Amino acid sequence: MLTIDGAWWHRTAILLAAFAFLSVLTGTAVTSNPERPLYSLGQSHIWLGAIVGILTMAVGIWIHATSEGRWLRVLSAIAMAAVVVQVLLGLQTLPQPPETRIAHSFIGQLFFSMTAVIAVCTSDRWRRTPERVEASSMRVLVKIVPVVVLAQVGLGALFRHGAMDVMPHLLGAFITAFFILGLALPVIYRPEHSSLRLAAQGFLVIASVQVFLGLALFSMQFMDTDPTVIILLMTIHAATGALTLAGTVVMAVLIGRSVCAPKRTK
Repeated sequence: MLTIDGAWWHRTAILLAAFAFLSVLTGTAVTSNPERPLYSLGQSHIWLGAIVGILTMAVGIWIHATSEGRWLRVLSAIAMAAVVVQVLLGLQTLPQPPETRIAHSFIGQLFFSMTAVIAVCTSDRWRRTPERVEASSMRVLVKIVPVVVLAQVGLGALFRHGAMDVMPHLLGAFITAFFILGLALPVIYRPEHSSLRLAAQGFLVIASVQVFLGLALFSMQFMDTDPTVIILLMTIHAATGALTLAGTVVMAVLIGRSVCAPKRTK
């Protein structure tokens, strides 16, 4: 159970998620661009990584010492392990092989999603008993949509690092958008999900921005565009992808907590 200092640690968890997001943003400028026009931006990636590591260990130790939720302790342990793996990958001698860069990028986005969930689950509101809503279809979607978005993030990492063509990622964007709409729209428009409506609206806005940025980047390959602009948009696109994945996971956790299977009638 959270102690009297829980509010302070919740704010620390939010700070951890914020630094993890900045780490994803700056990491793209380091690993994805051979021309290095934004390399100065990426120089802060190492220092952000150090801050993220310290905050992760601090929040993880606190959760293990105070939380009665087994799954939250497991999640924090996985987050701490991910930090160690990221350090080992990130400190490899440059130039790093594509496999290392892809793994580092992919784990970084997964890690940010973990920190977002930890920030949500250490809040005072999380400890309140939610109103239960019966919706079997939503329970199925919360299991499928995070996997679909995660696969799309993986395709994006493979494309950015030159491991495949853009078309699988582009086609995946339309499929992913379909599943995201299927998850968000029922929450927004059905009155029984009113407590989650604001979170769903924010999630849908982030996902929409992500799709727009992806289409803008795709169209730029047919135009004479400054490489710096393309790399800047690619960096923002990768960071927004991390936000979309984190938003999907958080929505799945929130919906899974408040939605139950319909009771069987005799």
